[in-house]
Amino acid sequence: MARDRVVLVDGSALLYRAFFALPASLATTSGVPTNATFGFATMCRKVFAGRRPTFGAVVFDAPGPTFREERFPAYKAQRPSMPAELRAQLENIDRVVHAFGLPSLRLAGYEADDIIATLTRAALEAGHEVHIVSGDKDFAQLVGEHVRMVDTMRDVTYDAELVRKKWGVLPERMGDYLALVGDKVDNVPGVPGIGQKTAVTLLERFGSLEGVLAGAAELKGKQRENLTEFAEQARLSRELVALDEQVPLAETLAELRLGDPDATVVNALFRELEFFSLLGAEEPSEGAGAEEPVGHMAEDAAALTDFFARAAEGFALDVLFDGASPATATLCGVAVATRDETLYIPADASNELRCALRDALEDEQRPKVVHDTRDAYKVLEAHGLGLRGVTLDTQLGSYLIDPTAHLPHELDQVARAYLQRVLPALGPSAAGGSGGARRARPAAGDVPVSGQAAFTCARAQAVAELGGVLGAQLEEHAQRRIHDELELPLARVLADMQRAGVRVDAEALSALSVEFEARKAEIEADIYALAGREFNLASPKQLGEVLFDELGLPVLKRTKTGYSTDASVLERLAPKHAIAEKILRQRELAKLINTYTEVLRAAIDPHTGRVHCTFQQTTSASGRLITTEPDLQRTPIRGEDGKRIRAAFVPRDGWVMVSADWSQIELRLLAHLSDDPALTAAFREELDVHRRTAGEIFGCAPDEVTREQRNVGKTVNFATIYGQGATALAQSLGVTRNEAKAYIDRYFEVYGGVRTWLDASIAGAHASGYVETMVGRRRLIPELTSGDPATRAYGERIAANTPIQGSAADLCKLAMLRIARGMAGDGLDAAMVLQIHDELLFEVSPAHLTALVTLVRREMEQVWPELRVPLVVDVGHGASWEEAHG
Repeated sequence: MARDRVVLVDGSALLYRAFFALPASLATTSGVPTNATFGFATMCRKVFAGRRPTFGAVVFDAPGPTFREERFPAYKAQRPSMPAELRAQLENIDRVVHAFGLPSLRLAGYEADDIIATLTRAALEAGHEVHIVSGDKDFAQLVGEHVRMVDTMRDVTYDAELVRKKWGVLPERMGDYLALVGDKVDNVPGVPGIGQKTAVTLLERFGSLEGVLAGAAELKGKQRENLTEFAEQARLSRELVALDEQVPLAETLAELRLGDPDATVVNALFRELEFFSLLGAEEPSEGAGAEEPVGHMAEDAAALTDFFARAAEGFALDVLFDGASPATATLCGVAVATRDETLYIPADASNELRCALRDALEDEQRPKVVHDTRDAYKVLEAHGLGLRGVTLDTQLGSYLIDPTAHLPHELDQVARAYLQRVLPALGPSAAGGSGGARRARPAAGDVPVSGQAAFTCARAQAVAELGGVLGAQLEEHAQRRIHDELELPLARVLADMQRAGVRVDAEALSALSVEFEARKAEIEADIYALAGREFNLASPKQLGEVLFDELGLPVLKRTKTGYSTDASVLERLAPKHAIAEKILRQRELAKLINTYTEVLRAAIDPHTGRVHCTFQQTTSASGRLITTEPDLQRTPIRGEDGKRIRAAFVPRDGWVMVSADWSQIELRLLAHLSDDPALTAAFREELDVHRRTAGEIFGCAPDEVTREQRNVGKTVNFATIYGQGATALAQSLGVTRNEAKAYIDRYFEVYGGVRTWLDASIAGAHASGYVETMVGRRRLIPELTSGDPATRAYGERIAANTPIQGSAADLCKLAMLRIARGMAGDGLDAAMVLQIHDELLFEVSPAHLTALVTLVRREMEQVWPELRVPLVVDVGHGASWEEAHG
């Protein structure tokens, strides 16, 4: 007979994890913080979705001390107080719990852990099974035949065997294990010098904590000494980690029986908190708040012509297509809409209908509103339909108004935010919610045309309404000019670049993959020989055991789960043992294979022989373009192997590749913005600015600076832009914090104008709540109002960096627009194929090479004539990207 399930949620742990997992900027339009509340609600939905348990509760810590503090006053004493932004959300989190119909428990003097342990005991005695929702290792003590620990953040459900694999001991020994190793988070002391591996070994040998303490005399050296000296501390730790299963609860298990939540109540709360994405995931109900989709088919060309006559002031449209890539997708249909009416024209409509639609779409004098113009261009043009006269892109509008609020600004997200509307799903089995609904499942082509019409018309009507809302807000936020003159015309350029793609030599990549695999296998054999055994190189835990427990290398950094084996640690260990350098090289080769050669080969279109990546225009808060599918901006630029990968990027037959790369554009913009005399003079006089900074730091003439010192100067120069403090800079340079602080202090002595400008930028952001780039792009910084010092500091780094990085992004976009217009105007046989960081990549026929190079250099170097310092562009050409980049 199946057991009834009891689900017990560690509410206190869950709300903290939600708070720190989601950005502090998540808030209602009235400014109420909701990041923890949203994350908590999402996790509760996930836990209680599907088969609803028979019993359940969400358990919280009560304020005030517990019996553990009475036993050991230092228990949890080092924990910071709850952030004010989280405390402000506790009432709404309680409302979420009650809306879901979940009992909420807390009891003064006890932790949530003890209440959960007590309910677990009661549930087992009643013959039920228990799922404890928490990532807290303390609960591993309770795992057994009918008890599971569910870590929703890692999507792992622990049974006894998985507990043993994770911590090295079975659940019945977890208390002893924790007593030996201690817990820094809760300030449980444990035994000094006893780490995870040692604790497991001792418990395997002696069976229990008391067995370990009794057998200490059989051990040697520091282990025996510490276990003898700190025996009572270990016993105290055992008391602290033990869970109390006899908490005097007023509630019985029977009172925790769950019913179904009232969808009306849940949806009302979610609308109030503006959790529109969660509304979309509700089952349909009277309180769902979703618009009833209505789609009208265009019966004939006359009906469509009449619609366009009534829509003389413009219309919105939405394009429905089938397929992952707009460039190769199958067009299903187009919906056109005003605020009052909609029409759907299927792709297989009559020729008269298609002509009427084409005439309207290609009429440049008829204003149009579109969401994601770039995709619309690609799909329509691939099916013989042009698109002209777009005056507003609602995706770009949402992005410019607040770039971080609704990433990546898909129509579903923007409609929820600005219209409080949940758009319908495509077909009965499709999941509503997150962006990309036009590519939702089931495939659009499998949905009856009536369903296509309802879905697409609802979206087109939302775009029509958003046009008015976002158009007004663009004006209010002074972003309309940037939309009209920069972002919207750039969408056309990006569509052309994505359609063109870049040619990649598949055979060259295949040869590189084979070579890299062979070299990696050889290095792995060397690593195993140095370690004395084979192990899983991909496991940080096993690698840490080899490096620090077996080879005895010094522990430089720890993570929450054990030893750190990241690149910074391995680089510092490399001079001490050859294995560290080998591991770094093995990782580098694995990354080249998995991230570059294999991914690039898979991305080559078999019909064109080219990679058609997607240029994301609305995903970077700074305004930079991002490439995806694949991410070509991560293509390596350093090292011989990285150069060989770039050599696989080639032009079409008979053409030439051209690379144009700005030299130190962000530092030059810093010089312009700060108007620092020393920094502007360095660029005007064409000095090596890194060498100059190094000379000032180390007190020597620039021509006496060594390569190592210049690297320090370069790191310090860029640390300024990214707001690095002494601690981060010390880690980057491998020096002490005091040395790093001295470098920073000296930098600002030399470049005092930079310090003045940074302070002014941060102060201005505190006053206005945003910063602007040189062209006027705004970025809101809600982090500046946070009560958490770390979050505020992050906001101040954004305030310092965004005017520089965002201005560089804007100037690159301006140059791309002007170059694209120049190539078209001059009739050049050339194509812009990639934008990577500060570099633009072209392919061109040899006959037009000189003209293209002249055009590109002029537009990139003169993109902002008012600059106080010159922009310098390195332009090269050759038979591949690597040869052109030189």
